[in-house]
Amino acid sequence: MKVAFFITIILVCVLRVHAQQNKDDYKTMVDSAIAMKYTPLLEASKKQKREYYLENLYLLNEHDQPLSYVSSDSKFKFINIYDERNRKILSKGIYAWKVFTALNKNKFVVTIINFYITYKSRNYSFSNGGGAEAVFEYSCDENKWKLITFDNQGI
Repeated sequence: MKVAFFITIILVCVLRVHAQQNKDDYKTMVDSAIAMKYTPLLEASKKQKREYYLENLYLLNEHDQPLSYVSSDSKFKFINIYDERNRKILSKGIYAWKVFTALNKNKFVVTIINFYITYKSRNYSFSNGGGAEAVFEYSCDENKWKLITFDNQGI
């Protein structure tokens, strides 16, 4: 009985350690796309001494909810757009990046769109200001995702 219990404990520990080593590829790819868009803007804002945009930048998912599960979330602010308590902030206007994801066969596309969002006269206004798109492709030979293209566009 003691031997079976001991073996069970060892198996549970091994499985737990192995399970913790797995990383979430989805979150990694989304975080990579955000970092690829953020890094050039950070360098440019330091040169031009315009940190206001990046210091007041919100990160949202495709449903206008806070996107706080990525590791680069410390660089961004989070807000629930449709919460009545946030209407005062939105009346002044906020800058936000909206992150969309799509999987098509073996390609995973992360699209980041720049928005300026305001709330006035009981209406939300979403003004688009360009964006970026990262395309990842899954390699069956190497058993991992690879970045194929990253395109940063503006209006």
